Formats: sequence, C-alpha cells, structure tokens
Amino acid sequence: MMLFNPWVWLGAILVLVGTFFAGRHEGYKAKDQEDQIAIAAANEQARATEQTANKKVSDISNQLVKAKLDAKTQIAKRDADIAANKLQLFIRTKAPVSSSPDAPAAGGSNTGTAQLDPTFAQSIVAITDDGDTAIRKLNACIATYNQVKDLINGSPTTR
Repeated sequence: MMLFNPWVWLGAILVLVGTFFAGRHEGYKAKDQEDQIAIAAANEQARATEQTANKKVSDISNQLVKAKLDAKTQIAKRDADIAANKLQLFIRTKAPVSSSPDAPAAGGSNTGTAQLDPTFAQSIVAITDDGDTAIRKLNACIATYNQVKDLINGSPTTR
C-alpha cells in the first residue's frame, strides 16, 4: 500500500511547497530586476531634467549679470553727466507772488522751477537705481521659477 504511505504524501507535499517557493522566489527576483531598470530610467530622466534646468538657470543668471553691467555703465555715464552739469535736474516749485510770506497770495501762485544741486540729484537718482536693480532681480527670479516649473510640469512657456 504505497498510496497510503505517509512518507510518500509528505514527500509530495514537500515537493509542491518547494516548487511554489522556488517559483515565488524567481518571481521576486524578476520583479526586483524590473524595478531596478525602471529606477535607473527614472534617475536618468531626472538627471536630464536637472541638467536642462541648470542650463536655463545659468542662462537667466548670465542675462542678469549682463543687465547689471549695462545698468552700471549707464548709471556711471549719467552720474558723470550730472557731476559735469551736462545733465541738469529741475523741480517745479510754487512761490507766492508777494514778497511777504505772511501775506496771502494775490491771484493764485506763480509756478517756477529750481535746479537741483548735482550731489543731491545723484542721491535722488541713486534711489531709483536701487529700485531698478531690485526689479531686475525680481524679474530674473520670476523667469527662473517659471522656466523650471514649466520644465518640471512639462508645459513649455515662451517668455
């Protein structure tokens, strides 16, 4: 009675269980290899995206440096023109018609102009230069953000 021998049944069960676990192990190895290939491809794509983003950021940074140098040249020329009195800045003034400051103005006010001292004019214009510099930096930051965002999201925008 070989069919009822417990050792035969135990052997058959062990063969089935071993086959199951061996197949399962091979399946895990195959899935692990597929995962490694997918991870390598994703890493390669991420590196390519990163390189593109770095190039775009570098291009914008170079444009900002060029704009700063151009602005410095223009500022230096303008300041030299103000100092040499080639460029004069005037402001509008209102002055009373009468010579006494306590007397009311007869018939409204007389509008005139006054020339600013060159040193004071350079100080006022320097304030606008600081604002212009901040705006250039902000615009470069916005452009950088938008280009990197578009690159990552995959929707290129022309700016």
